[in-house]
Amino acid sequence: MRFNFADNINSQPFLPAMEGWQEAPSPGKKQVQGYGFVASCLGVLLVGVLLHGEFVPSGFLLTLLILVFTVPVHELIHALFTPNWGLSTKTIFGVQKSKGLFMPYVYYDDEQPLWHFLLTGLAPTIVLSVLPILIIMFAPLSHIYRAALGFLSLFNAGIAGGDWFLLVWFSTHLDVRSYVRQHEWKLYWKTRI
Repeated sequence: MRFNFADNINSQPFLPAMEGWQEAPSPGKKQVQGYGFVASCLGVLLVGVLLHGEFVPSGFLLTLLILVFTVPVHELIHALFTPNWGLSTKTIFGVQKSKGLFMPYVYYDDEQPLWHFLLTGLAPTIVLSVLPILIIMFAPLSHIYRAALGFLSLFNAGIAGGDWFLLVWFSTHLDVRSYVRQHEWKLYWKTRI
């Protein structure tokens, strides 16, 4: 994994048309934001119903730690699920400044099967939302841990809506045998037979 703190991605040279790649049908930024927001609200509602209100941490410090570290950990989990488990220099963990905030992102600078791309997109939901719910449901934990895990699950569900929308979008608009490749902020695909 390599790190990038510049505004540009610094990806490898890539000539899509010459290499047989097609630009993937992509929703617009407003669609991703709008449907992502709806998906996030539904995710938060679902987690809230599953946890029966057990998601209010009692400590300010614990709440603050979850709020500060969930987004970078969410992105790190994306990175760890890229091909070669994030150990390749083709996995880029970056931070870009947007509207005064520093926003982490993950970018894989090579081709990968569509199924792996979708798994990479789904991984933070599995690790930070589903797994904590399962732990709460089946492990004998004190209220403090149940509340912290519940809040983590709820907060991650709130930030994962864009991932969920894009997973559904690309899984319904691309051939399952596709290989995909990101270049800058676009996704390209081609089918291998």
